[in-house]
Amino acid sequence: MNYAMAPFRRPSQKLLLFAFLPILLLFQIQSAFAVNLDDFLKDIKNFINPGKLAIDSAITLAPGGDVANNGEVDAGDIIRFSYTITNPSDKKYAFATLKTNIDRRQLSFIHNVQGTSGITDDGETISIPNIRLEPSQSLEITFDARINYYQDADKTVSTESEFLNSDKKLIEKSAKKEIKAKKINVDKINSTLNEKQQNSE
Repeated sequence: MNYAMAPFRRPSQKLLLFAFLPILLLFQIQSAFAVNLDDFLKDIKNFINPGKLAIDSAITLAPGGDVANNGEVDAGDIIRFSYTITNPSDKKYAFATLKTNIDRRQLSFIHNVQGTSGITDDGETISIPNIRLEPSQSLEITFDARINYYQDADKTVSTESEFLNSDKKLIEKSAKKEIKAKKINVDKINSTLNEKQQNSE
């Protein structure tokens, strides 16, 4: 049995226009509102998975703090503590506190405080109170301190800071940073101090 093939009919221009019209309209709408759509999707993403507050800390020799000028950290040297708090979210923090968890008994002569109006010292550790952090803001706080003159053994000075909100609730904790200070004997202390005094005269 033979079947005759139906003749091919080319679609009319009107039919093609109706077929592609929804696609063209969708493309035009997407192009017109592309920026707003990106912002909208970004807002949804931030709502579902808001940016996490981060704390980066460091302990280094302070400028001019190397008393023996030997390039090493020794007891009696002045070191610098640095904290950078980054808030990538749209959340605002007020009256927050950065607790450094530094062993205060290892240090003396805390000075050169930068990036904050002041610090608190309870004899056990050092904290930075009344921190205000706006959305998408970074804040850097530094201060210097002298390592006590240890004579019995090398000491490790460390910080593992915690960011607490106004209700003293823990928001974020930094990685532990530490630096080892070599002990120094009494004769070395006296000769170093005498040398610094002579140079200042």
